[in-house]
Amino acid sequence: MIQCIENTKEWKEYLDSNGENLELLSEALRKAFVDIDALLLVSQNNSNGTDVSGCTSVTVMITPTHIVCANAGDSRSVLGVGDGVFAMSEDHKPSDEKERQRIENAGGHVQWKRVNGDLAVSRAFGDFQYKNRDDLPPQDQKVSCCPDITIKERAPSDDVLILACDGLWDVMTNDEAIALLREIFQSGESSMGLVAEEMVDIALMKGSKDNISAVVVKLPGANIGPASNGGVTKRREQRERQQDQNQGQVNEGDSQDFK
Repeated sequence: MIQCIENTKEWKEYLDSNGENLELLSEALRKAFVDIDALLLVSQNNSNGTDVSGCTSVTVMITPTHIVCANAGDSRSVLGVGDGVFAMSEDHKPSDEKERQRIENAGGHVQWKRVNGDLAVSRAFGDFQYKNRDDLPPQDQKVSCCPDITIKERAPSDDVLILACDGLWDVMTNDEAIALLREIFQSGESSMGLVAEEMVDIALMKGSKDNISAVVVKLPGANIGPASNGGVTKRREQRERQQDQNQGQVNEGDSQDFK
C-alpha cells in the first residue's frame, strides 16, 4: 500500500505542496487502490486460477492537520472526538442505493442484499469475476476497488482512532466501540497492541463469527488511567475469575440436580 501510494505522481505533488493540498493526497490514495487491484490481478493470473478471493480495505493517513480515510468495502474506521464519535468511513453494501445502481448499470443485480446473490460487499480488492466489463473503468464495475475518501480536520480533543474489519462491527456499533476503547484506556493500558487485542477478545465474547482484525491509534486527546489500574492484564484476570465462578455455580447446580 505505501509503495503504491508513494509511486503516484499525486503523492509527489502532495509532498511538493508541503502537505497542504489534501485533494492531491486523496487522489494518491484513489490511484493506489486501483494500482493495487491491478497488481492483484497479475498475481491471481499467475496462480493458475487457484486464488480468486477478494479483500476489503480501510486505510487512514494522519497528517499534522487532518485525518484522511480511504475505504473500499465494509471494514470501517471510527474516530473518537471529545465525548463523541465521528465515522471516518461508511460501509459499502450492495443494497445501498448508490451501490445498487452501479451494480445494475454494470449488468449485475442485487439479491438477498448481495452482488448477484453471492458477494456481501460492493467494493473490494480482487473478486475479479465481478470486474469483467472491459468497456468500464474500475469505478464502474459491479464490484469496484475505488475508495470513498473522508477528510476530517484534527482537533485537540481527538482521543482514539480504530480501524477494524466487519467481524468487530458485526457485534459493536461505532459508539459502543469508542466507549469500550475509552474504558480500556481508563484501565491504565498504554500499549495499543494490547488494546487492539482486547477489542478482538471482546468481539469474540460477544459472539462474532467472522474474521476479526483491529488497529488502534492513540491520539493526543487520549486520557489514559494510572498504570496501577492494571490495564488489559487485570481485565483478563477479572474475566477469568468471573468465568471460574460461573463454572463453579454451574457445577454446583449439576451436583444438586444429581442428588
